[in-house]
Amino acid sequence: MAAATPFLMLRPHRFLFSPLRRCLIHTCGRNAGTTRRGESLRHNMGDRMTWDNIYSSNGSSHFDWFCGYKDLKHFLLSLNHEMVPEKYTGPPLHVLDVGCGTSDVGVGLFQDSHIPLLITCIDRSTPAILAMRNSLMEREPLTPKHSESRLEYVEGDVTDLHAFPSGSVSLVLDKGTSDALLRSGKEQARRLLQEALRVLQEGGKLIQLTDEDPDARLPFLEQAGVGPSVTFHDLGDKKGMSYYAYIVTRS
Repeated sequence: MAAATPFLMLRPHRFLFSPLRRCLIHTCGRNAGTTRRGESLRHNMGDRMTWDNIYSSNGSSHFDWFCGYKDLKHFLLSLNHEMVPEKYTGPPLHVLDVGCGTSDVGVGLFQDSHIPLLITCIDRSTPAILAMRNSLMEREPLTPKHSESRLEYVEGDVTDLHAFPSGSVSLVLDKGTSDALLRSGKEQARRLLQEALRVLQEGGKLIQLTDEDPDARLPFLEQAGVGPSVTFHDLGDKKGMSYYAYIVTRS
C-alpha cells in the first residue's frame, strides 16, 4: 500500500507579509554559501527581495537560520500533548506556523505528532512557498504519524489574518518573526500579537521562539496587553546562542 502523502495547498496572493527574522552569521554558516546568506540577511532584513533571492537560490532545501525542528522537537511535541486530554479522539488541532520560510518545523510536526494536526505554514515569499512544494513533491511521500493530520502552505500576512475566523486556531508558532518585526518598530509586532490572540481559541497558545532574553521580551509582551498569561521556558544553548520559548495562553 502506498505511503500517505501530505495535504498540500497553495492559495492565491491574498495576504501581504514579509517575515523578517534575525540571523547571526555563526548560527547560519556551515559553508561559504550559507555565510553569504547570513551576511545578506543581517544587512538587508527589511528588503523583501533579499528573502526572495535567498529562497530562490536555495532551491528546495530547508533553510533554518536558528533552532531547526530537531532542536525543538521534544518541546513542541510535549506541548501538543499537554493541550489535549489523554487518548484524544477529537478533530485535528489547527496549528499556524507564521513566517515559516523553508523551515522544517511544519514537516517535522506532520511526521511526528501522535495527535491529529492541521498545520498551516504561512509566508509572504512566493519562492519559499514554491520551494516547500517542490521539496514535498521531489522526496519520498511523507507519512504522517496520525492518519488525519494535514499540512498546507499558504502565502500570508500574519499582521492581518482575516481569512482565519476568531477562535479557530489551537496553536500559533512564531519562530523569529516577531524578532524581525521588532527591528522595524513595535507596531507591526503588536499587530502580529493581536491577530494571533484573536484567532486562538480559548486556552490556545501563542509560542514565540527567540534568542531574546526575558528582560527584553517580557516587558514588550506585558505592554502589548497579554497580562499575566505569559510564561517562558529556557530552551538551552544551541550553536553558542541561548534560546527561549515565550508562551501566551488565550484566556
